[in-house]
This record gives sequence, structure tokens and C-alpha cells, in this order.
Amino acid sequence: MDNVPDDPGEEKGISEQPVRRKEKSTRRSGIRTVLLIALVSLLVLVVAVIWILPGYVDPVTRVEDDDAGARQVDASPPSESETRRARYKREAEKALQQYLKRQAVMEAREVSIWGGREYDNALQAVAEADASFANESFEQAKTGYEAATRLLEALEESTPERLQKALTEGEIALERFDADAARRQFQIALALDSADEQARAGAARAGNVEQLSRLLNRAREAEAKNDLASAQALLEQAVALDPLASGARSELDRVGAEIESRRFNKLMSEALTAMENGRFDAAGRALSAAEAIHVDAPGVADARGRLKLAIQQQKISEHRTRAEKFAQAERWHESSRELDAVLAIDPQAQFAVQGLAQGRRLAKLHDQLNAWLQDPDRLRSSQPRANARTLLDAGASNLDKGPRLQQKLDQLAELVALAETPVPVALVSDGLTDVTINRIGRFGKFEQKTVALLPGKYVVLGSRTGYRDVRFELNVRLGSATPSLVVKCGERV
Repeated sequence: MDNVPDDPGEEKGISEQPVRRKEKSTRRSGIRTVLLIALVSLLVLVVAVIWILPGYVDPVTRVEDDDAGARQVDASPPSESETRRARYKREAEKALQQYLKRQAVMEAREVSIWGGREYDNALQAVAEADASFANESFEQAKTGYEAATRLLEALEESTPERLQKALTEGEIALERFDADAARRQFQIALALDSADEQARAGAARAGNVEQLSRLLNRAREAEAKNDLASAQALLEQAVALDPLASGARSELDRVGAEIESRRFNKLMSEALTAMENGRFDAAGRALSAAEAIHVDAPGVADARGRLKLAIQQQKISEHRTRAEKFAQAERWHESSRELDAVLAIDPQAQFAVQGLAQGRRLAKLHDQLNAWLQDPDRLRSSQPRANARTLLDAGASNLDKGPRLQQKLDQLAELVALAETPVPVALVSDGLTDVTINRIGRFGKFEQKTVALLPGKYVVLGSRTGYRDVRFELNVRLGSATPSLVVKCGERV
């Protein structure tokens, strides 16, 4: 009876304690299994989030939900190790979220294009951290995520250097006509900075590399055939296709310089040939064209000097020929002008110096003779006649007399002789008028009288008592016929 419990319920409670502990243990075992499954599921979800859903799920909310779920599953008070383990887990998850945020930024900048080995290292580091997390090595996972984040940060900091490196290598690839390498480098540059003008221009140029290379090859083939015009046209197309291609520009400059050199030499040859043939205008045009190509070429300056001298000699010869023709025709003024033109070109031309002195002396003599011959009435005065005789003496002693000069001298001598020969003048009156010729004398009253007068102008007066006086001008000309004059006073006063 002592072994029978007083209270059946008490006996039942005692007997049920192991069962309850067993059930509790079973429940705890089930909870651990659920937790393990939840943890594995969480790791799978984390991996999926890393590769599939970054940016679509709010990582902070997810962590908070996971923590809440964990707290609901295991509501029992954690041990110190479990507390530390939970803290490491949270820190690892936080480090993962930091990594995912950084990775999202880098992916937006197309890090997969330009990250290279460094980006691969970051992915490897995060994969290893994921494995540590899956193995519940949360502290190691945290360290791995942080290391992966630092690798991404270092990548971001290196973008300026990577951009410059991509631009430089892209330009080098363009110069080598390596289209693939150029496209690759400028793609990297655009991924690093889509607004970079050099990267944009380089990417556009990379698309023309093959066509540019073909144009340059065709230009070289044309040049090899000595067809420089075709080579130049092809190179101009190449430069128009890619104005920044230094190789195409230098080739165009070189071919252009060769074309100019050949044209220059051709023009110089034409100039010299024209000069030798006396075609000075053609020579001058050729030299001007050559000078436009190479303004400072010494050959042009030398040819210019030779052309100038040849033109001067030709002009001197032309002036001299005309001067001699004028001299033969005793046209001394015209001859002197031609010799003046010679001296304007060459002041040391002795034939012009001597010829001009003679021409001016004879021109002056002709002018003086012409003056007497054009106004012979001047000889009716004694002093002018004396001057005329002096001129005749000078002309007679001149050894360079030509027929025209001699003719003028003879004409003047004849006029001087006539001026010194009296001319008979017939005077008619009424026998009542008293007639007087000034500077000659009084002739009194007569009906008719002949008076010998030298050529000249005379004043004849008539007077009569009771009548008005009369006055007449008598002009006795050289070599004229016998003049006559009626002198009568017929008007009473």
C-alpha cells in the first residue's frame, strides 16, 4: 500500500516525467531540425539574392524578417556561445548587405567589362564567404564579405587610372589598325565614363579602322605605280573618314609635298626654257607659280634675278634700237627720250650717256632754228639778225649735221639775207600831201615815189593845211612782192 500513491494523478505525473522530457527532447530535436533546415534555406536564399535578386529585395527587411523567424523558432534563452554566434551571424549578414550594395553600384557601372582580374578576385572572395556562411563560420564569412567589399572599393578608386589606360591603349590600337583591340579598349573606357568625349570619338573611329586600312593600302599601291594624284585622292578620303588618324594625315602631307616638289621642278624648268627663248612673260608666270609653292627656295630667287637682268637687257636693246632710228631721222627729242629710258634702267650705259649729250645738243639747235623759221619777221630787227648769224655760225661748225639740220640752216641763212635786202615800196599821193616815213625821213609832196625799205614795220604820215592828218602802217615782209601805199589827206577840218 505504501507503494500505491495516494493520488493517482501524482503517480501519473511522476510516470509521465520521462515521457514529457522525452517529448520535450523530441520537440527540441525537431526545433533544431527546423532551425537547420531554415538555416540552409536561408543560405540558399542568400546565394540566390547575391546572384539573382540584388536590388529587388530590401536586404534590411529580409535580415529583420530572418531574425524574427529565428527568434520565433528558438524562443529559449541562448547560451553565451549561441549569443556570440548569433552576433557574428548578424555581422556577417550586415557585411554581406554592404557588399551587395557596393556590387549593385559597380554592376550599374558595368564592372564586368572593365573589372578584370580584380573583379574576379572580389567574386571569388564573396563565394568563399558564402561557403563559410553556409558552414556557419559566420566570423570567417564576415571577414570574407568585408574583404570582397574592399576589393570593390579599390576597383572604384582605380577608375580614373583605368580610364586613362583604356584611352591610351585604344589610341595605340587605332594607330596599329587593330580594330578589335581598339573597340575593346574604348568599350571599357565608355563603361568607365560614358560621357568621355575621347572615348566616344575613339569608339566611332574604331568602327572605321578596316575601311581606313584599305584606303591607305590602296594609296600605297597607287604611289608605287607613280600615280600620285590617285594616291592623294585616296589619302584625302582616309583623312575625311578619320581626321584624327595621324598616320593618314602624315601620309597625305608627304604625298602632297612630293606632288608639290614635282610641280615646282616642272615650273622651274618651264621658266628657264622660256627665258632662254626670250618669252619673258611666260617665264615670269612660271616663276610666280613656283614661288607660290616654295617662296623661300633659293632657285626661285636666282631665276628671278636672271629674268630681271634678261628683261632689262631686252628693254635696253629695244630703247637703243629706237634711239638710233630716231637719230638717223634727226628726231633728236625722241632719240633722247629713248636714251633717258636706257639710263633709268642702267645709269652706267656709256652709249646712252654719250648719245644723250649729243642728242640734247642737236635737239636744242633744231628747236632754235625752228623758232627762227616759224617767225622770220623777228629778223627785221638788227639784234635778232645778229643772234641768227651767231646760230648760223654754230650750225656751220657742227660736225653732226644731217640733211634736215643743213636744210634748216640754209633756210635761216636765206631769211637773214632777205632781211638785209631792201624792198622797193611804191608810194602814191596827190602832190598836195606832205609825206613822212618815221625813222626813215620826210619825202615832201609828190604824186608817185618808190622808196627802198628793209623788211620791217613802218609808220607813214600824211599832212596838209586845212585837212585832217592821215596815218598808215606799212609792213614790209621778207621776200614779198613790191608793196604799194596811197597817202592822201582828203578830210577838211
